[in-house]
Amino acid sequence: MSPESMDRRAVLRTALGAGAALGAVGLTAGAARAATPGTTPAGAGEPGVPDFSPVPGMQGDRRANEFWYQYDQKFYVQPTPEIGQAIGKIVGPMGGFQAIWDVWLQHYKGGSYPQSFIDLVAPSRDSLVLLSREQRGVYDTYFAGRPDDLVLAFQEFGQGTLYDPRPTAGNRIHMMNFTPPDPTHSYHRWHMFLRAFALLGIDGDWWTHIHRLAGLGWELHSIAKPRIDATDNPHLSKALVDRLTKKWLKRSPAEIDQAFSVFPYPVDMGR
Repeated sequence: MSPESMDRRAVLRTALGAGAALGAVGLTAGAARAATPGTTPAGAGEPGVPDFSPVPGMQGDRRANEFWYQYDQKFYVQPTPEIGQAIGKIVGPMGGFQAIWDVWLQHYKGGSYPQSFIDLVAPSRDSLVLLSREQRGVYDTYFAGRPDDLVLAFQEFGQGTLYDPRPTAGNRIHMMNFTPPDPTHSYHRWHMFLRAFALLGIDGDWWTHIHRLAGLGWELHSIAKPRIDATDNPHLSKALVDRLTKKWLKRSPAEIDQAFSVFPYPVDMGR
């Protein structure tokens, strides 16, 4: 299975590490500060942190833009054969990438969850471990010791407020992909991967934290309905972003499962 046959962003963002974000996470990172578009963020040039050169035309937080850009470059635009093979081994038994949420939902409603789902994904453990290792490396580069920045990256991603002129047309907003006017399916497909990580004990606490942030991104996207390649997608209100961030960061794995058992929008959207 080639990356081009999959949903553009959902698969390879599944293993995003949380690391230090499991500590004192800033619940209101998006409202706490306003980033200067396209400029060098604090911390650039520190050991282990890449240089953030200004990008003319960029809109939104510089670190978040660079993280999502480099993530796509490594795992979507120029993935290694090893990565592509690993994904194929994970989604193949489920009938392909387009079917993975439906398969998860069948297990969730089937009466023997989570064990039946664990039995399904357990043969793919080595491939999931590989994705975890590779993607955590990208996370560490941009967010090691920066939990507030990790939260901010998901808040901005969900609202569609990260405009990056470097990708090809149609991909210049760092957000979950979708085909208007249909809602995005990608957060629900992402859910399957994140539950697989946690239930197989592959850094389960990490992926559960990312799962909460992914849920936040889904709800923000559902409300904001960002436009593809738009340089002026508006931010939602500070009060709303703060409230939804706090709600999702408190959710248990069971509550996350319940939320993602509904498509296309959260049952309690905006509350």
